[in-house]
Amino acid sequence: MTTKNIVHLVIICMGVALYALNSLITSTLLPSAVDDLSGVEFINWSALLYTTAAMIASLATGTAKSKIGGRAILTIAGAVFAIGSLLVSLAPSMELFLFSRIVQGAGGGLILASCYTVISDLFSRHLWPTVFAMESAVWGIASIGGPLAGGLFAETIGWRGGFYVVCAFAVLFIVLVRTTFPKDHSPSSKNKISNKSALPIFRLALLGSSVLVVAMANLLPKYAVLLLILGFILFSLFLYRDKKAVATLLPRHGLSLLHTSGTGLAIVFLSMISAVSFMVYGPYILQKVHGFSPLSAGLMVAVESLSWSLAAMLCAKLPQNTSWRLYLIPIGVFIALLGVYGIAISLYGGPLWLLSIAIFLAGAGFGIFWADLSSVVIETGNQEEQDRRSGAIPTLQMCGGAFGPAVAGIPAAIIGFGENATMEVIEQTAYWVHAIFIPVLAIATILAVHMVRLKRRDMETNQITATPELT
Repeated sequence: MTTKNIVHLVIICMGVALYALNSLITSTLLPSAVDDLSGVEFINWSALLYTTAAMIASLATGTAKSKIGGRAILTIAGAVFAIGSLLVSLAPSMELFLFSRIVQGAGGGLILASCYTVISDLFSRHLWPTVFAMESAVWGIASIGGPLAGGLFAETIGWRGGFYVVCAFAVLFIVLVRTTFPKDHSPSSKNKISNKSALPIFRLALLGSSVLVVAMANLLPKYAVLLLILGFILFSLFLYRDKKAVATLLPRHGLSLLHTSGTGLAIVFLSMISAVSFMVYGPYILQKVHGFSPLSAGLMVAVESLSWSLAAMLCAKLPQNTSWRLYLIPIGVFIALLGVYGIAISLYGGPLWLLSIAIFLAGAGFGIFWADLSSVVIETGNQEEQDRRSGAIPTLQMCGGAFGPAVAGIPAAIIGFGENATMEVIEQTAYWVHAIFIPVLAIATILAVHMVRLKRRDMETNQITATPELT
């Protein structure tokens, strides 16, 4: 790897870190922010608006890069992210804080997706595994360091100061991109023709609207069931329109339960919906009920990330070419279910040792099944759609990360969680914002068992096909 490669690798990892750290730092800065801005009832909106904007922006990145180039799109992405971070720091009200998070999310989604799309432009094929491994390492470090850094910022320079630091790093990122990345070349006439393909605005609008409709149930709890149903109808319509499109965003089978990869993607979506509730509500409840400092609350969030990483590393050392590895997927999902249930019953009343075990189990469950689930999704199906299946995993991760806070906010709104909430309301909120996802993870566990059966059927079919006929 040349010096130029190393510089480019550092900058790409910095871009990934900007998105990952900002998402996780915010989890422990948010309790201080919502207290300061008198917006406790909107605590989940920060994550859902940020993730929704990031999701839509990331899906638009490929088209944008093909038109203006990687250097330009990274510069624009960094500028949008920096402006959003600055606006968050200066926000005088919760309304402007949430608007600023949308701007920040759009920039973050562009940065994250662009950092993956420029790899083929900057590095030779034999260096790609190294680049991807470094990006994965950055995610692991950010998942543990982010909540701790957020807690440290909240205790020292304040939540506004924390976002000023994020803004400064975004400006540094822009400077490094402009000074070290190669200038973008004008697309050839052939590329200009292909670049005329329109951005899938209607499908992206359907996707974003589906999340926002579910989120509206937080403001209109009387119509929560109706809005929840409407939101998932819009999401289903997005899946249907995408399946019929010439240039699809997801694989042709989408989330079809008749196919192995489709079932796997459905598990990705359902599991990620259930993964974010503690990150959104946990730090606030720990500080208000148990008297945790922001740093201590950040440590509890980091436990979940640490257990995910540890479980993933341990499972990676298990024998690879064995049929029983498939069963790690339903086992992991079920362990995550037990963890979420444990958080639901112990977040308010404790004991803290039980809460710690539950948090550890929730993270470890994901670490047990995630790598094998991703592998099954990517390797199963038509070779022509392998890249699309790979890209669908982070897309549905973001979808789940956007829907999760929106769904969790429904019971919180119905219970009356807000600025002047009593301890009884907080107790019920602590339980229901997690318990609502227990049926979701139960369904995901059943689908995981179903997917294992489908995968084993596929393997048997391939063996029969590969067996030469006797003559």
